[in-house]
Amino acid sequence: MDLSNWVGAWYTAPSRVLSANMQGRTLRQIVHLHVGGEQLRVRLSNRYGDESVTLASVCVGDVAGAPILSTKTRPVTFGGRPMLTLEPGQEAVSDPVAFPVQALSDLAISFFVERGECVTGHFSAQQTSYVSRLGDVTALEVDAAFLAYPLLTTSWWLLTGIDVLPSTPLNAVVAFGSSTTDGFGSTTNANKRWPDYLARRLQEAGGQRVMSVLNAGLSGNQLTGEFPPSYEGEPSHLFGEPGIQRMAWDVLAQPGATDLIVHIGSNDLRADVPAATVIEALHRVAKQARQTYRRVFGTTILPGGYTPEQQEQRLLVNAWLLEQGSQCFDAVFDFATPLCSPDDAARLHPAYDSGDGVHPNDDGYRRMAEAVNIALLTGSPERTA
Repeated sequence: MDLSNWVGAWYTAPSRVLSANMQGRTLRQIVHLHVGGEQLRVRLSNRYGDESVTLASVCVGDVAGAPILSTKTRPVTFGGRPMLTLEPGQEAVSDPVAFPVQALSDLAISFFVERGECVTGHFSAQQTSYVSRLGDVTALEVDAAFLAYPLLTTSWWLLTGIDVLPSTPLNAVVAFGSSTTDGFGSTTNANKRWPDYLARRLQEAGGQRVMSVLNAGLSGNQLTGEFPPSYEGEPSHLFGEPGIQRMAWDVLAQPGATDLIVHIGSNDLRADVPAATVIEALHRVAKQARQTYRRVFGTTILPGGYTPEQQEQRLLVNAWLLEQGSQCFDAVFDFATPLCSPDDAARLHPAYDSGDGVHPNDDGYRRMAEAVNIALLTGSPERTA
């Protein structure tokens, strides 16, 4: 087994989130792996922290019905030690853990927060995480300790990635975007974001088509700029740095990634950023990505939630993508057309609307994944016997 063949199996884009009282408690988080492997590594981040965070113990385990773990659990170490202190701004990758995992399976990561405030995370996870009563219950295989403390959160904290070491090399495709890539409006705990559907399509295709899909979507994120301190009742730090900036860690630093699908720009248009500025930024994204990626793909921007003036700008961006996008992208996948209302192209199709007029539902996200021509993706090296 080639130890250089690590590939991301799961990823989430971090931002500064609202702090929760987790000191002295165990946090158990569930993630859905898009590929499997014989070993794994855990990625943790205190990128936005103002103080150090100490985790006294970290554990991984199979999920037998969250938040219960199966009897198959393993401790996680960092530099050979069970305890990890993340200084402000620091990120860490665990030692390899001999813990085989399957593609499209769920993994539980538990850690005991001995000291410090957790402010780095992902606020819109579409997945339930569990905070225990006081005490270190990282390896506890029953749910009483978690259900006794009534804090369930649909955010991820400190955890940013899971890498795996597959038996044969695998490549990854990164999905870079905002809330529609994040899966906002999809069913919680069901893994029905469009990158999840794409991962299932690639697994079903099999052979060299199999790739990991890494979700670098961040709800509320703009490509070109930042919102004011508060936006639609939420602190804007939740939405992260401009996409053109966060590419450095969310896109260009992904292990095993060869392909990029870009689906971002809707929040810029809703903030009255003109089409020309969005188009110029998409050019920059593609240019930066080509330093690392073999293939870079664009996507059209979905309808819904725009003023008439903003809708006009959306149509200009999409027209450029479909007619001239090949200037910087290998191909452009048309996400917008299948999701447009047949009665009003400025609105989401009622069958694919989650209810807010902006974000798709589960079926809408499935249609987005179906719009990706998987034959154009790099795929993975041919498997040998």
